Amino acid sequence: MALAVLQALIVLGVVLAVVLVILYSGYLRFTDLAADPPEVDEAALDVDRSGRRITYGESWLARRGGLWEMHLVGSPAAIGDAHGQLAARLFHRLDADLRRLIDGRYPTWMDGWSALVGVRWDFRQADAALPEAVASELAALAAALPEAAGERLGGYHRLFLYQCFQQLSARLDDVLLEGITFAALPRSKTATSASGNLIIGRSFGVDLGELEADRLVTFYYPDGKYPFVSIGWPGLVGVVTGINARGIFVALNPARTDDPAEDGPPLAIVLRQVLEEADTAEQAVEILKAAPLRAAASVLVGDGIQRKAVVVELSSRTREERRPLKGESMSAIWTTNHLLHEPFDRDAQNDRIRRYTASGYRYERLEERLGELAPLDPEKAVMVLRDRRGKGGAELGLGNHNALDDLSLAHAVVVDATAMVMWVAEGPSALGRFRAFDLRYLLMRQGTRPAPLDDIASDRLLHSEEFSDFQQALDAIAHAQSLLAAGLPERALASAKLALALAPDVGDLHRLLGDIERELDHPAEARRHYERYLELVPGRLRDQERVRGLLEELGP
Repeated sequence: MALAVLQALIVLGVVLAVVLVILYSGYLRFTDLAADPPEVDEAALDVDRSGRRITYGESWLARRGGLWEMHLVGSPAAIGDAHGQLAARLFHRLDADLRRLIDGRYPTWMDGWSALVGVRWDFRQADAALPEAVASELAALAAALPEAAGERLGGYHRLFLYQCFQQLSARLDDVLLEGITFAALPRSKTATSASGNLIIGRSFGVDLGELEADRLVTFYYPDGKYPFVSIGWPGLVGVVTGINARGIFVALNPARTDDPAEDGPPLAIVLRQVLEEADTAEQAVEILKAAPLRAAASVLVGDGIQRKAVVVELSSRTREERRPLKGESMSAIWTTNHLLHEPFDRDAQNDRIRRYTASGYRYERLEERLGELAPLDPEKAVMVLRDRRGKGGAELGLGNHNALDDLSLAHAVVVDATAMVMWVAEGPSALGRFRAFDLRYLLMRQGTRPAPLDDIASDRLLHSEEFSDFQQALDAIAHAQSLLAAGLPERALASAKLALALAPDVGDLHRLLGDIERELDHPAEARRHYERYLELVPGRLRDQERVRGLLEELGP
């Protein structure tokens, strides 16, 4: 009898296993994103003697100081193919770093698998909302970039998720993507001096530890659409910061609201549509307000010809008024990562971002600096982007996350949208030289190649002993982390104390010191460092909850 029961259980187990395999296989097929690559004309990669410029058909990639400059020409398929061929090495380096960070976030196989299952479901059939031209470009990019394929997702699928960076970061709960954008609007539309031009400043930060992606400035010349330039990273098809040949500027500042996602394309793709199609600020706003949205954001739209700028606050249209506008009658506008209009006053997610991340603090500091430096010119805009002080000019210390420049910016950009000149920081953060680009020539093709424009010099901090100490402190933190992971808390403490002497205001250092002191059974010291971490790193919401839990365990 017992043997028969055992045999029945074995058979039942095998049947259940087979059923689960079949169901899981069906789930994978249902949630998989794939597209047939379009036909493209093959071209040869040609490297010049310096090794700094690669040509592929009409498109090319070159290194310019600390920046990479890429020019993509032709149909969507041709642009996607050239993007993959030219930027493969840059993408490979970025993707490898991101994979290591994700592996650290999900250390076990089960953690990674369960997260991926959720992501596949969230984005099932999501590429159906892509415009046909974008889908063709993305498929050609995937075909030309075999490095994009992973063990569990195909290249097209992974590259599509690259465009959904805003939603993916929200799944982690922490605030990993932050932006500040501001514009000085001239009082007189007829002024001929620089003070009468539309000046825009923009920085975009990605909280990925010590990782700093290559800074890529990409000029697009799509068939039948407006040329535009996008400042981003390899593999990005959408736009987070850019300006087109008509002087229309857009910048995306991620936000969060309680509204559910709509079945639309990623917002970065919508911003690309704006640059390809809009020749006035009014047209740009119409496109943004009409688009179905997968995520919330504040978007600054500038119009260099009309010398005007507005901020559009965007969220899903559960209510029509959730796409308000500000800035039409103001002399300066600015935005960070929370939404300000009345429809969002009782939005829990938005309130959380305003109160518990750096967004509210930075918003108030921006207001101070823009008032102090008015009227704004490009050099003063760079001063704002490089600001490392707190409200009222308070000293914050290097690396403080509340500062406008917390030394972890992915890119920093200043644009004179009326004169059509753009400056992009070489890095690190906003410290390096801001390289000048003549957009009248590069986008509008007006006249012969002009003489080089003046760059904006690097920050004096870049070559100072103070910044060298800060970098040494980051190395000491990494060393201490490895020692603690190896079970050597006493030695880790010595290395962490060295970092503390060199740079006392780095948030990750205080989290590490709290962990070390807790391991050494020093509760008072651990509590002090954990509390300091909460002050210094307001954006990592999930980590904050963990640290608060540790404080409760430590007791009063």
